[in-house]
Amino acid sequence: MKKVVVAASSLPAGRNMSSQIEYLTRVSQYGADIYHLDVMDGKFVKSKTLDYTYFEQLREKSTILFDAHLMVNDVEKVIEKYTKSDANIITIHYESFSNIDSLISVLKRIKNSKKMAGLAIDMPTDISVIDSLLKYIDMVLILCVKAGKGGQAFDKDALKKIKYVRTLSPDILIEVDGGINETTGAQCVRAGADILVSGSYIYNNDTYEAIQKLKGKNG
Repeated sequence: MKKVVVAASSLPAGRNMSSQIEYLTRVSQYGADIYHLDVMDGKFVKSKTLDYTYFEQLREKSTILFDAHLMVNDVEKVIEKYTKSDANIITIHYESFSNIDSLISVLKRIKNSKKMAGLAIDMPTDISVIDSLLKYIDMVLILCVKAGKGGQAFDKDALKKIKYVRTLSPDILIEVDGGINETTGAQCVRAGADILVSGSYIYNNDTYEAIQKLKGKNG
């Protein structure tokens, strides 16, 4: 059986540091593999969340992988802060760039900093934009909802995107985020996803049970 990697989204824990520390400690203890740090600047999306200034304190509480998902407008202005941070993976949005060369340049900077480079594709974006970019990245993050707000319903069109990327490459890591629960997570894994990012489902239910169900361990 395929090993499913579970990433707990930081989004439900809000911007309060003590809440973030409590939640990170809990999901680490109960089997999450990654803490998915949702970084929103209030411009790329309406919400504003934690940023790199939180990472050092959070790292003191857990050794699990940190994936910084940057939902920000001016990535080039802030990328150095993240390449020097405690993040292990830095995921940037295709939609943050108007120039493909600038996007590639930032992906190379991430790789040169010895961190994994992820590229996020928002739900409305045609997945074929990934065709020429696979060689620059370690991971594709497919949004199963419109970026920016937790608790949205899973869009089944994401399954087609997962299958498309998996057909392009049998080796690229595929991460999915948005509306992920036991049922939708299983659908994504069958389509070819490797990493399930879940926010509300893990946060609003028994943490241990939710994580184990996402991993396919139902008792």
